[in-house]
Amino acid sequence: MYEYNRSHMQNSPGPKLNQCPLCNHRVIIPLKGYEEHHLARCRSCSFVFSNMRPTEEELKALYGEYSYGNDYFISPITISRYRNLFRGFEKYRRTGRLLDVGCGNGLLLSIAREMGWECFGIEVSSAAIKLCREQGLQVFEGTLSEVSDKLPLFDVVVSVEVLEHLNTPAEELRLMNQLIRPGGLLYLTTPNFNGLLRLLTGKDPAIIGYPEHLSYFTPRTLGRLARQTGFQIKNLECTGFSLSVLRSVSQGVAENPVSGASADEKLRMKIESLPIMKAIKRIANILFTITGTGNSLKGWFVKPENGQFR
Repeated sequence: MYEYNRSHMQNSPGPKLNQCPLCNHRVIIPLKGYEEHHLARCRSCSFVFSNMRPTEEELKALYGEYSYGNDYFISPITISRYRNLFRGFEKYRRTGRLLDVGCGNGLLLSIAREMGWECFGIEVSSAAIKLCREQGLQVFEGTLSEVSDKLPLFDVVVSVEVLEHLNTPAEELRLMNQLIRPGGLLYLTTPNFNGLLRLLTGKDPAIIGYPEHLSYFTPRTLGRLARQTGFQIKNLECTGFSLSVLRSVSQGVAENPVSGASADEKLRMKIESLPIMKAIKRIANILFTITGTGNSLKGWFVKPENGQFR
């Protein structure tokens, strides 16, 4: 789990948003109990977001601390999950081009290349870009808005755990829509603000934290965002629960869930080795999706062939 050094936060208030980033409604209600993170809820569409924009200094301090060393843990289970994901992308392959927005250390891109895709990535971390280019991956430095005019159309655009970092998620999805050919796919993941742990305890340090996370989605608000930016919802799941984060909340045990020794990884390994555990996991994720209380939102959104959507 990434821990942000709060000594970089500004003492004086930064610029505040005066309307909802999703629906532009101007009635914004501060969210009680989350004042430290400047959270507010839109009275019209119920979207939760940080009502304060981070300064450039805060963002530079935050993302300047991101690092991807050679010892960065990559779970073999994650690799297997990505390969399964790409098998699901095959039905959308026409040009063979794929874009990963926020590609990190290039793991997803390297697997996509292995499976025959022509890969492009976008990333803001210079350390991550260096690693990607050392692997021969084609990566652009900057934000999507800064580099979109350099890119072709894609069959598939992927955005894994990026949307929550943005003050302008609707603008981001409109740009993604413009980069996807008609009939193409947007696959994205983002934390669920209505995850079971936050609902039970009122907090979830893996999800809530200014200025790293600025937009907080639920199944309802993510679906609304997809539709209003020109996508049809093919599938929207709400899955998972983190034992590592639960320990940090209930026992005060600081544990990185992305490590081989974490409670999360040990549970994943056990699930993979026991068919009965796989069945229990499938049932749990169905229940998480039905109730909207899973840890992670996973959306498959299609750009209509005829430009029409509902």
